[in-house]
Amino acid sequence: MKAVKALSCSICGGRSIYFKRYSGEALCEKCFKKDVVNRVRRTISRYDLLKPYDRIMVAVSGGKDSLALLKILYEIEQDFPQAKLFAALINEGIGEDYREESEKIAEQICSDLGVPFYTLSFEEAFGFTLREAVESGAAKKLGVNPCTICGVLRRKALVLAARRLNATVIATAHTLDDVVQTYLLNLLKGEGNIKPVGLRRENGYVIPRVAPLRLVPEHEIALYAYLEKIPFQTKTCPYTHTSMRDRVRTFLNWYAAHRPEALYAFLNNFERMLPKPGTENRCEICGEPTSRRICRACELELAIRNYLRRS
Repeated sequence: MKAVKALSCSICGGRSIYFKRYSGEALCEKCFKKDVVNRVRRTISRYDLLKPYDRIMVAVSGGKDSLALLKILYEIEQDFPQAKLFAALINEGIGEDYREESEKIAEQICSDLGVPFYTLSFEEAFGFTLREAVESGAAKKLGVNPCTICGVLRRKALVLAARRLNATVIATAHTLDDVVQTYLLNLLKGEGNIKPVGLRRENGYVIPRVAPLRLVPEHEIALYAYLEKIPFQTKTCPYTHTSMRDRVRTFLNWYAAHRPEALYAFLNNFERMLPKPGTENRCEICGEPTSRRICRACELELAIRNYLRRS
């Protein structure tokens, strides 16, 4: 069998460890890590995601994506001493030691970086855990899967945490894959008012959410995390298999394996077609933007509380 000669790094000429199929570049470890950080810098600048005086709350889960984001933003924000960086983790109360493991990992990384770390639980925010909502039969009664409850209420809990911490922006670890999956899911669900994902929208009372990793593929963030020796969580969420996103992810991974540039093409073309943001209603209960009288988060929270109260 003939040995395959390793490619040289396209930037420094050293031994490469990664080949970017969509750009044709080969990168060594040092240049790869620098490339990821610089792409995040350019993304922040291109979309005006962060301001020099922001109080940035990074939404961490203990997973590779969010901790890689925290590490990258920590490095970038060294150039902006007026900005404040801190991390917040939402404990949904999933059970099976899933969140306990990830919380320990996140807390350790924050300690190593000297970044303040905060937690907020579903129990504290809403009066019930995700496990209670599922095992009580509330989720089945409402016709929603656990991932829907988790996703909707996690977003609300992040806003609650951000308000407590006086954050001016919430940074989430949505990668290129996540953003494309979200747009595709919204299309499949027939959403009539699709909003930009991970782009800063200033709207008075609302705390904007941004996704600095939105132009970096998920597998590159995984490699970055590995090279930076960020611990990988060993436990998986027991509800993942119930998610429609998991099926969409599988399809997009298959498609991108055959067409490496596909995710970028979808993102660019889709966002060109997004309607310009208009005036939004505000939820009568929490005041957050919504297309309805009461937002989906408050609707679910009230419905689950009422079900648990009657049970």
